Amino acid sequence: MFLKARSKRAFLILALAISCFALSVVPIAAQTLPYEWTAPSAAKQLENDTAVIPTGSGAIFVPAMSDGPDEPQVIVQKDGKTVASGSTGQRIAVRPGSYTILVGSGALNRMTVRTVQVVAGRDTVVDPDWAGLKIEVVDTSNIPFAGLYEVIRMSDRLSVGIGYGADSLQGESLTTWLLEPGLYRIVRAGETYRARRDFATVDLPRAGLVHFKLVLDETTGDFRGAGVVSADELGVASAGSNWTRRVTLGGAVSLSSTDNVVGATNQQTLNGLAFLDAYFTYDDDKNVATTIVELEEGVLAIDPEIGKSSPTQKTQDRLRLDSVYTRFLNDRWGPYARFGLLTNVFPSEVLATNDTSVAFNRLDGTREVQAIAANSEFRTSDGFGALRVREGFGANVRLFRNRWATLNWRGGVGFRQNLFNDAFVLRDDNTTAEVDYFEVDNFNEEGVETSLTGSVRLYRNLFWVTDLEVFADFGEFGDPTIDWRNTLSLRLSRSISIDYTADILDQPQVSPETQFRQNILLRFSLDLF
Repeated sequence: MFLKARSKRAFLILALAISCFALSVVPIAAQTLPYEWTAPSAAKQLENDTAVIPTGSGAIFVPAMSDGPDEPQVIVQKDGKTVASGSTGQRIAVRPGSYTILVGSGALNRMTVRTVQVVAGRDTVVDPDWAGLKIEVVDTSNIPFAGLYEVIRMSDRLSVGIGYGADSLQGESLTTWLLEPGLYRIVRAGETYRARRDFATVDLPRAGLVHFKLVLDETTGDFRGAGVVSADELGVASAGSNWTRRVTLGGAVSLSSTDNVVGATNQQTLNGLAFLDAYFTYDDDKNVATTIVELEEGVLAIDPEIGKSSPTQKTQDRLRLDSVYTRFLNDRWGPYARFGLLTNVFPSEVLATNDTSVAFNRLDGTREVQAIAANSEFRTSDGFGALRVREGFGANVRLFRNRWATLNWRGGVGFRQNLFNDAFVLRDDNTTAEVDYFEVDNFNEEGVETSLTGSVRLYRNLFWVTDLEVFADFGEFGDPTIDWRNTLSLRLSRSISIDYTADILDQPQVSPETQFRQNILLRFSLDLF
């Protein structure tokens, strides 16, 4: 009995010890979730870095907590002078010797300072004893936007800097703050540490990456909520998913009427525009696939008091699809394959304002002259009458990427199918009485393609997106096709923006004249999902 009692007592003590250990460990495991790095381990990052170090030099390696381009640059100094800089997560090559590195966000005197010794042929890995902070700004519907905030370090009550949210639905990435561990206060821009409303606090642990969500009223900037979340709760991708998607439906309608207005014509005008934008992205760091579908349609109708109404005119008609897949071999580049098309959906008609004779010059050499009465239309293209299909493969390179600008370059071999299906282009001959339109022939091309795609945040809510593509056929290398698309967007709110678009197309095989299209639009949009 005595032995049994002792055994029973030992068992209870052991069970109690295990329970206490479990209770002590579980809260720690739960607390570490919001502070996990989204980047691989330092050893894995070093293994994946393919930078070539010159013979006789060594390297400084500062691990990234998140994505290197989203973090501040590492500054390397010797004797008080900057001798090198680079991204976290990548080797920085320097000559052997003693160096001072500065890591962090904000002014130089607010950065973390460390001294390192570099040996030839070796990597000097810096142990990150600072903290990381990612702040996502969303509205009350959990839609990310470029909201404004300021970060204050409470140890000395000094401002670290002003930050902006990122519209991850448009492909923007969140900036990662690198800061000394400790307590920080997040306030409205321009406020001080004394703020008693519209503020939040966050404690940054050493070597941890904190994911923070800030909920703002998009109109007033008032704080609606804030707190530390898990990494999966930031961004628009579902937890555990590599997919990002956005489908937007929008438009603008202008209905105007004038009656007995001095200096104006009595008439009614209806101008309508509708668009559908769909963006789908798959990104698992190595495999990145993006598909963009844009459909834009616009009409104009005029009903004057005198005379008959003008035919409803098409003002916009464009369908674009672009899909690019890249297998990144490292953070900077990888091979790509792409497919795209650009076309019109509905037939194209030209309105004759006066009695006009139009000559249609066909590919078989015949010339047909038609008399077009005033206020009548004649067709120059059927639906899908100007279909441009593009394929290509080659190398995709991220030249640079930060919170203010991105620039990507692609170059490789391309293929083009230009199908015009009885479409005509204006090439008027002044020596004839008629207005001359010429039928455009179908043709295929194989050649070299290259493109530059970039985006720039010019101001808080002012963005410029540009896409310059050059294609040179192997047989006509000196006469390339140049396609340059630009959008300047001023976002007034999450759903309203003023956009200026300018598309320039120089396609010598189709027309000797440069094709130019521009629009100024007040766009209203509704995110479907």
